[in-house]
Amino acid sequence: MDLRLHIGVHRTATQHLRKMLALNSELLAEHGVCVPSPEHAEKAFARAVRQLKAKENVDRINADLLSSLTQDKEYNRIVMVDPNVSGTLMRPIGKEFFYPRIGTTISRIVTSLEGLPARLFVSIRNPATFIPSCYGKGIRSKPDVSFQSFVSEANLQGLRWSDFLHRAQLKKADLPMTVWRYEDYPFIWRDVVQALTGIENREDLVGHTKPMNTGLSLRGAILMHTYLSEKEAKTREEFETVRMAFDQKFPSSLGHNHNLHWPTELTESMTENYEDDWYYIERMENVETIKAPIVT
Repeated sequence: MDLRLHIGVHRTATQHLRKMLALNSELLAEHGVCVPSPEHAEKAFARAVRQLKAKENVDRINADLLSSLTQDKEYNRIVMVDPNVSGTLMRPIGKEFFYPRIGTTISRIVTSLEGLPARLFVSIRNPATFIPSCYGKGIRSKPDVSFQSFVSEANLQGLRWSDFLHRAQLKKADLPMTVWRYEDYPFIWRDVVQALTGIENREDLVGHTKPMNTGLSLRGAILMHTYLSEKEAKTREEFETVRMAFDQKFPSSLGHNHNLHWPTELTESMTENYEDDWYYIERMENVETIKAPIVT
């Protein structure tokens, strides 16, 4: 048995991927693939981390974790999709890095799964759209956080996904990894599910490519923060009324990011860096990439 762990990142269609796994649950079960619910898996790993911190026996931690994930049933593979392994939605960037604590988290997971072969799966996204998308989603739970404070310490021009991948591999390159780009995902989701689960024929998968990661645009999120700073929502119902109004007026699908808050020059520069970084990632040791087919 082995573990396939998709660690996100946030706002890269992980919810769609979870839905496709659920939609094909019977097929996956026939192939001996266990897909524990996100809530159950998160609790199981949280318990394992607490046991590690308490310096309990690693073999016992490993046995308890596998028993919890599989519900004591026989499987060939465990598949998990949990972007929160990387970090939190409202703290996706540090001063120099994406998700600064990823190395510590992966180290604990590897330790708790002592002896179980594991492979990491990561979807990355152009930072110029990733950061605004995280803020536009995260402000729903933390409306008091301004966009300025959200990015204030980050060197936006220096952020590289390749560095995140190196740290997730624990800088040893002996932890295998599969990576793809969010921008390609609508065209390759069956390839992603096939790589994640190990099924033989991707055409056996049923599903769709409906719009994903829709929500509040950056401009809308900033305006909503300003509005709520001046007119505080006193109840959850009031907040939801405000949120729905801004969602309808400033959907991310219409691209309301605009130059006032996210300059065109910055977008272009970050996009160029992202393309250069992808070229490097394609050549990283022990990293496989899934790419959209080239149409000629």
